[in-house]
Amino acid sequence: MSKTAKEDLQYWDSVLDEYEQSIGLSEYKADGLPSSELNEYLSMNRDTIEKLSPEDCAQISYRLAQFSFHTQRTINRELARYNWAEESIKEVIADEINNYKGYGYIEKSIQAIKHNDKANSLNNIKKYAKQRSDRLSYLANSLKNLSDIILSVQKTKVKHGS
Repeated sequence: MSKTAKEDLQYWDSVLDEYEQSIGLSEYKADGLPSSELNEYLSMNRDTIEKLSPEDCAQISYRLAQFSFHTQRTINRELARYNWAEESIKEVIADEINNYKGYGYIEKSIQAIKHNDKANSLNNIKKYAKQRSDRLSYLANSLKNLSDIILSVQKTKVKHGS
Protein backbone atom coordinates (compact mmCIF):
# COMPACT_ATOMS: atom_id res chain seq x y z
CA MET A 1 0.00 0.00 0.00
CA SER A 2 1.27 3.43 -0.94
CA LYS A 3 2.07 5.96 1.78
CA THR A 4 0.31 9.28 1.99
CA ALA A 5 2.30 12.47 1.39
CA LYS A 6 2.20 13.22 5.11
CA GLU A 7 3.53 9.75 5.97
CA ASP A 8 6.32 10.18 3.40
CA LEU A 9 7.19 13.56 4.90
CA GLN A 10 7.34 12.11 8.41
CA TYR A 11 9.60 9.34 7.14
CA TRP A 12 12.03 11.74 5.46
CA ASP A 13 11.96 14.08 8.46
CA SER A 14 13.04 11.16 10.65
CA VAL A 15 15.81 10.21 8.20
CA LEU A 16 17.13 13.78 8.23
CA ASP A 17 16.79 13.96 12.03
CA GLU A 18 18.92 10.80 12.30
CA TYR A 19 21.46 12.36 9.96
CA GLU A 20 21.68 15.55 12.04
CA GLN A 21 22.17 13.49 15.19
CA SER A 22 24.87 11.40 13.45
CA ILE A 23 26.93 14.56 12.85
CA GLY A 24 26.63 15.62 16.49
CA LEU A 25 23.60 17.92 16.53
CA SER A 26 21.14 17.45 19.34
CA GLU A 27 17.62 16.24 18.68
CA TYR A 28 15.50 18.96 17.07
CA LYS A 29 12.66 20.24 19.23
CA ALA A 30 10.16 22.67 17.73
CA ASP A 31 9.52 24.26 21.13
CA GLY A 32 13.12 24.05 22.28
CA LEU A 33 13.47 27.61 23.51
CA PRO A 34 11.17 29.65 25.76
CA SER A 35 9.52 32.52 23.87
CA SER A 36 9.09 34.55 27.07
CA GLU A 37 12.87 34.71 27.45
CA LEU A 38 13.34 35.75 23.82
CA ASN A 39 10.63 38.41 24.10
CA GLU A 40 12.34 39.81 27.21
CA TYR A 41 15.58 40.26 25.26
CA LEU A 42 13.89 41.66 22.17
CA SER A 43 12.03 44.29 24.19
CA MET A 44 15.01 45.61 26.15
CA ASN A 45 15.37 49.37 25.84
CA ARG A 46 18.63 51.30 25.92
CA ASP A 47 18.41 52.03 29.67
CA THR A 48 17.99 48.33 30.44
CA ILE A 49 20.94 47.40 28.26
CA GLU A 50 23.14 50.07 29.86
CA LYS A 51 22.37 48.66 33.33
CA LEU A 52 23.46 45.13 32.38
CA SER A 53 26.69 43.78 33.80
CA PRO A 54 29.32 42.42 31.39
CA GLU A 55 28.41 38.89 32.57
CA ASP A 56 24.72 39.53 31.84
CA CYS A 57 25.63 40.79 28.36
CA ALA A 58 27.69 37.68 27.67
CA GLN A 59 24.89 35.37 28.83
CA ILE A 60 22.22 37.22 26.82
CA SER A 61 24.45 37.26 23.73
CA TYR A 62 24.93 33.51 24.06
CA ARG A 63 21.19 32.88 24.46
CA LEU A 64 20.40 35.06 21.44
CA ALA A 65 22.96 33.11 19.42
CA GLN A 66 21.19 29.91 20.53
CA PHE A 67 17.85 31.36 19.41
CA SER A 68 19.43 32.31 16.09
CA PHE A 69 20.80 28.80 15.59
CA HIS A 70 17.44 27.24 16.46
CA THR A 71 15.62 29.58 14.08
CA GLN A 72 18.05 28.84 11.24
CA ARG A 73 17.69 25.13 11.88
CA THR A 74 13.91 25.52 11.67
CA ILE A 75 14.23 27.38 8.37
CA ASN A 76 16.49 24.63 7.04
CA ARG A 77 13.90 22.00 7.98
CA GLU A 78 11.19 23.89 6.10
CA LEU A 79 13.39 24.36 3.03
CA ALA A 80 14.20 20.64 3.04
CA ARG A 81 10.48 19.84 3.22
CA TYR A 82 9.74 22.27 0.39
CA ASN A 83 12.45 20.77 -1.83
CA TRP A 84 11.38 17.22 -1.00
CA ALA A 85 7.74 17.98 -1.84
CA GLU A 86 8.67 19.73 -5.08
CA GLU A 87 10.76 16.79 -6.28
CA SER A 88 8.14 14.27 -5.15
CA ILE A 89 5.43 16.11 -7.10
CA LYS A 90 7.50 15.77 -10.28
CA GLU A 91 7.73 12.01 -9.74
CA VAL A 92 4.01 11.66 -8.99
CA ILE A 93 2.81 13.55 -12.07
CA ALA A 94 5.53 12.42 -14.50
CA ASP A 95 3.38 9.81 -16.28
CA GLU A 96 0.32 12.01 -16.62
CA ILE A 97 1.62 15.50 -17.28
CA ASN A 98 1.34 15.16 -21.06
CA ASN A 99 -2.36 14.35 -20.71
CA TYR A 100 -2.96 18.05 -20.06
CA LYS A 101 -2.96 21.00 -22.40
CA GLY A 102 -0.92 24.03 -21.64
CA TYR A 103 1.73 26.36 -22.94
CA GLY A 104 4.53 24.65 -21.04
CA TYR A 105 5.52 22.46 -18.15
CA ILE A 106 4.24 24.83 -15.45
CA GLU A 107 0.72 25.09 -16.85
CA LYS A 108 0.52 21.34 -17.46
CA SER A 109 1.92 20.52 -14.01
CA ILE A 110 -0.61 22.77 -12.27
CA GLN A 111 -3.42 20.87 -13.95
CA ALA A 112 -1.84 17.49 -13.20
CA ILE A 113 -1.37 18.45 -9.54
CA LYS A 114 -4.95 19.64 -9.31
CA HIS A 115 -6.26 16.28 -10.55
CA ASN A 116 -3.97 14.00 -8.54
CA ASP A 117 -4.73 13.60 -4.83
CA LYS A 118 -1.16 12.72 -3.78
CA ALA A 119 0.38 15.52 -5.87
CA ASN A 120 -2.18 17.95 -4.46
CA SER A 121 -1.35 16.85 -0.91
CA LEU A 122 2.37 17.26 -1.63
CA ASN A 123 1.69 20.70 -3.06
CA ASN A 124 -0.08 21.69 0.15
CA ILE A 125 2.96 20.56 2.16
CA LYS A 126 5.17 22.55 -0.21
CA LYS A 127 3.08 25.71 0.16
CA TYR A 128 2.95 25.40 3.95
CA ALA A 129 6.72 24.85 4.22
CA LYS A 130 7.35 27.86 1.98
CA GLN A 131 5.08 30.07 4.07
CA ARG A 132 6.82 28.99 7.25
CA SER A 133 10.33 29.52 5.91
CA ASP A 134 9.31 32.90 4.45
CA ARG A 135 8.07 34.04 7.85
CA LEU A 136 11.35 33.12 9.48
CA SER A 137 13.70 34.11 6.64
CA TYR A 138 15.35 37.17 8.21
CA LEU A 139 14.72 36.35 11.85
CA ALA A 140 17.80 34.15 12.32
CA ASN A 141 20.12 36.86 10.98
CA SER A 142 18.37 39.54 13.03
CA LEU A 143 18.81 37.50 16.21
CA LYS A 144 22.46 36.90 15.39
CA ASN A 145 22.95 40.64 14.79
CA LEU A 146 21.35 41.41 18.14
CA SER A 147 23.61 38.84 19.79
CA ASP A 148 26.64 40.55 18.23
CA ILE A 149 25.44 43.96 19.44
CA ILE A 150 25.02 42.73 23.02
CA LEU A 151 28.45 41.07 22.83
CA SER A 152 29.91 44.38 21.65
CA VAL A 153 28.26 46.13 24.61
CA GLN A 154 29.80 43.52 26.89
CA LYS A 155 33.29 44.11 25.45
CA THR A 156 32.88 47.88 25.87
CA LYS A 157 31.79 47.44 29.47
CA VAL A 158 34.78 45.20 30.23
CA LYS A 159 37.15 47.66 28.53
CA HIS A 160 35.78 50.61 30.52
CA GLY A 161 35.42 48.67 33.78
CA SER A 162 31.61 48.97 33.99
